[in-house]
Amino acid sequence: MNGQHIPGFYYDQEKKKYFKIQSQSAARGLDLKYSTSNLIKERRKENVQKAATARTTRIQKERVVRRHAAKFTHCDLEREIGFKRRSFYLQNIWPEACMSGMSATFKPVTSSANNEVIRFFDKDPVSKTIYAVCGENKVKRRQFLGDDQAANLHSSHSQDKLRALDTKSRYGYYPWDEISRTTSTVSSFQYMPTSGALAVTTIGSDRPPIIQLSDPERDGPHISQVFTPKACSAIWTSAARPPSFSSLPEPSSTVAANETEHLAVAAQQSLLLFTRSPSGSWDSQTVLPDLHADILSLEWLNHNTIALGCRNGKIHLYDARSGGTSHILTHPYPTSKLKRADDATRLVCSGLQDTLFLYDIRSPRLTTPRERGGKPSTKHHHYNEAYFKTLYPSGHDYKRRRKMTNTAFSKWSQPVLSYQHTNLDDLDLDVAVNARLGLIAAAQDGANCDKAVRVTNLWTGRTVREFDLPGGKPVGHAKIRDMKWMDDEDGRLGLWSTWGGSIASFAW
Repeated sequence: MNGQHIPGFYYDQEKKKYFKIQSQSAARGLDLKYSTSNLIKERRKENVQKAATARTTRIQKERVVRRHAAKFTHCDLEREIGFKRRSFYLQNIWPEACMSGMSATFKPVTSSANNEVIRFFDKDPVSKTIYAVCGENKVKRRQFLGDDQAANLHSSHSQDKLRALDTKSRYGYYPWDEISRTTSTVSSFQYMPTSGALAVTTIGSDRPPIIQLSDPERDGPHISQVFTPKACSAIWTSAARPPSFSSLPEPSSTVAANETEHLAVAAQQSLLLFTRSPSGSWDSQTVLPDLHADILSLEWLNHNTIALGCRNGKIHLYDARSGGTSHILTHPYPTSKLKRADDATRLVCSGLQDTLFLYDIRSPRLTTPRERGGKPSTKHHHYNEAYFKTLYPSGHDYKRRRKMTNTAFSKWSQPVLSYQHTNLDDLDLDVAVNARLGLIAAAQDGANCDKAVRVTNLWTGRTVREFDLPGGKPVGHAKIRDMKWMDDEDGRLGLWSTWGGSIASFAW
């Protein structure tokens, strides 16, 4: 007997036999083992046992066990003596000192042909080649004229003249090369310097959205591998794993330790994970089928963890080792950008309605004691009475403020810090975080603010520097969709951003 289900009979796993199920009326007054009531109790026990087994299995799969017990004592000692604690100088003076010598006016790095708006850009750190999205669907490349090419010149005067060129002239020496075109507007753009791969996603329109993966230096222009997700009407964003996130020292505790590139793609309400093997082939899998909300932002927190920001304000974590996901934070408005702060447990979240917060995933909420009348205490809470009075200042909005206060205490996460930010309803404005300098650069809404970029202290929330709009007027459609902190070969740091039809640099 194979134990398959037979109506009216119960299969006993211990005896390996079928027994007829006695009805409630026939078993009345008798303690029959295979009566209807006893079988209901037995099935309830089996379901509880299955749930407990599944929970134990999930915990074992998601838990990372520290193999050396002596490190626990070491970590406790470091925490007790305050090791790695930020000093006053580092948190307060150092970020302002770094921005004090930065020029208030931008320097153009390069401009697009025919005055096309540059939507996204990235730079190869070795060859300094710039890859950019010009217009809505054109992917182009512009090479850099380096000092090593001066050795090919025979005249010493020509060599000195070449070395004296500025950055814009060095990029202007070569024309733009078109690499590819997409079928709809580009929604995200990622360059992976480890293998030289280029990932482009589209938002979709009358044509379905696509993921275009190419290797322009090796394969040449207009040669790419295209993926079209099924049952997907839009791709909102993507995020490549940074090369600084090296593999863990124990390859057995990680998935796909031999893969060179990882790319996370937000395909509407699903999360796709693309992996590239050392042979150059790409593989894709749907790791999260449905989160019941559009995924608008992605960020890698470490080698295995991805943070996902949704349109409903929920922030999820996905663990590539176990394949599990969890809802950790709730932002009050749609999350447009997520950025890793100075630690994997701290997250900078940019959202609509002028919200730019710093969250700690270890403490999403404060312990809120109740007052004598049962009302929650707002003494140390971010969403206090003054906060909602700024949103709803009218005296007739008392009931609305009380309702929003209850919603904030029950659903919204408590931020560690809030930063000054102007972004009412634009999901495209970018945010760049430099954890080493402790700075956050956030693009502002030009229609509601006379500033283009606002730089803030990561640890204190104080505004360090503001950059004006060109000509003091809003840039309209030329909003800052992409912004990056860039290092040059001399160790100098600069802030690069899209600036209409050009790429601008704020540097020392």
